[in-house]
Amino acid sequence: MCNPTTVNYAAEAEDITRLRNQAANGRSGCCSCTFRKSGKFGPTGKLRQLRADGVTPNGQTDNQWTGEVFVSSDGTRGEVTVYSRLKAINKTADTTMYPDTVAVSDADLTAKVARLPPAIERAWNARGWKLKITDAKCGQRVFDVRFIVTTVDSGEHYKLDFVNVAGMGVNNDVRGISSGRSYILAPDRGKFNLGDDRTATDNVGDECLEPHEYGHMIGLIDEYRDVPMDRGGVKYEFPDRSTETAAVNGELMGSMTVKTAQPNRYCVTIAYAAIAVLEANGFAVTDCVIE
Repeated sequence: MCNPTTVNYAAEAEDITRLRNQAANGRSGCCSCTFRKSGKFGPTGKLRQLRADGVTPNGQTDNQWTGEVFVSSDGTRGEVTVYSRLKAINKTADTTMYPDTVAVSDADLTAKVARLPPAIERAWNARGWKLKITDAKCGQRVFDVRFIVTTVDSGEHYKLDFVNVAGMGVNNDVRGISSGRSYILAPDRGKFNLGDDRTATDNVGDECLEPHEYGHMIGLIDEYRDVPMDRGGVKYEFPDRSTETAAVNGELMGSMTVKTAQPNRYCVTIAYAAIAVLEANGFAVTDCVIE
C-alpha cells in the first residue's frame, strides 16, 4: 500500500510568473539572478541500470526528459524550481490502441486528473532536498529544490493518454505493453491507468503510481527487479563523483513500498539540470552535493 502524506504542497501560478519575470531580467554571470531553461534535459549517462543480477550493467541509462527549470539566487542562497505541465488525453474508449479499457466521460476524467498535481507535489517535495553548489565566481551556495506540477490544455511538457483498465488487463496495447500498465515514453509522452489501485485519481488513499511515473518524467529509471526485462537496480554517479548502487529495493522508483521520494539519489537528474542551467549562464561549477 502507498498511502498519501497529509502535507499540502500546492503551488500558486503566480510563482511561475514571478520566476519568468525575474529570468527575463537575469544577467549572465550574476550571483543574484534567476535563470531559466525550458525544453529537453539529459540524458546524462550517469545513471546505469543493472541486469537482473543486481550487479552487471544492462546498457540502459537515464532518459532524456522535458520540463522547465529555474535556478534563482540572492547571492548566498537560492532555489531550484522544476516546473512540469501535463496534458491529459482521454483514451478510455480506445479499445484499438488499449484493448482492455472501459470508457470514462471527459468530465469524470477532468475531475480525476485534477488530483494528480497535488499528489505528485506531495511525494516529490516531501524530502526537501538541497543542492550545495560551488562555482568559481560565487563560491558555495545552497539551493532549495521544489517541484510544481500543473495540468494544461496546451503547451504541455508531457502528453499523457489515460486508460481505464482493471489491474494490468490481459491484452497488450499498441506499445506491446500490457494494456493496464502505466509508463512514460521519453522524452514527452506516456500513459496512465485509472483502473490501477495505486492511482491518485480515485481519491481512496493510495497515490504512489503517478509519483513513480513522475520520476521517469525527470529522467529517472526503474530500480525494481524485473527478470523478464533483465532489470535489477541502478548505479548512480553524483556530480561530486561519488556513487551509489540501489538494487531491488522498495523505494518509490522501486516497488513503491515507500510512497514519497526520499533518497538523495532521486534528485540527481535535477542536480545535473541545475548545473547545466548555471553553466549556460557563465558559471564554472566545481562541485555539487545533494543534501
